[in-house]
Amino acid sequence: MFLGFVWGSAFILMKKGLVAFSPLQLASLRLVFAGSVAVFFFVKLYKGLKTKDWLFLAISGILGNLIPAYLFASAGKQIPSSLSGALNALTPIFALIFGALLFKIPFKNKQIIGIFVGLIGALLLIFSKDIYNYIFHNPNENLSLKAEYLWPCGKVILAAVLYGMNVNIIKSKLGHLSAYSNSMVPLTFIAIPAFVIGMANNTYQTAIEPGSAIPLLFIIILGVLGSAVSLIVFNKLVKQTSALFAASVTYLIPIFAFMWGVIDGESIGLVHFAGMGLILGGITLTR
Repeated sequence: MFLGFVWGSAFILMKKGLVAFSPLQLASLRLVFAGSVAVFFFVKLYKGLKTKDWLFLAISGILGNLIPAYLFASAGKQIPSSLSGALNALTPIFALIFGALLFKIPFKNKQIIGIFVGLIGALLLIFSKDIYNYIFHNPNENLSLKAEYLWPCGKVILAAVLYGMNVNIIKSKLGHLSAYSNSMVPLTFIAIPAFVIGMANNTYQTAIEPGSAIPLLFIIILGVLGSAVSLIVFNKLVKQTSALFAASVTYLIPIFAFMWGVIDGESIGLVHFAGMGLILGGITLTR
């Protein structure tokens, strides 16, 4: 429940942070603040790493944290936070697909059906605005899909694809390392390029401007709690239970993302719930 709340709240935190900061600035700050926590673990963990581990930890950091952070921040400027949270739920489906493609894990028939059901749900969410207008405003006209959300939704889906790839890399290449090494070392690693990108985009100047304090506070919470601390809690959960049980947090993230969307006055209707229901149904079948 804690992880579902924290990760489901990440999208509204990004939305509030984008009030004063650009997507590049927000993502950079998020990763730098997360790295400032992770570095304390890094100094105790790096001595036990082998040379080959560094490569895959770097790849894991880039695919699982660096690129998705910028994709989510960019999309958050263009689409409702609740929609980002819903599409992020596609991650387990992409994890299954890449597991089959890269590691020859066989598909079951219900899993194939689940993939298509989940993707149909994603398309329903992407075109939700057009479908809503057709049903409730212009039912007598032909349905014209303008795909206003297509590109920003594509960014969120790409982030989910990268998450799915990263899960398989950790499982196959970094399974011998502790959960702390697999999370804290990559976070420390990617904080360096994030700091450079942030400085190159005048992040410091924006942070000291009047009116930036509250948005900056939201980003600090996003980085420290939403990235670093939540990963520690997730790794503890995996250790105490099982990976499958821990992965069930996927079902909770969209619920909290939708909750914050409603509180923040975002337009959420039956089309959104139908799309979300299809995605969760698809995940259920793939599991």
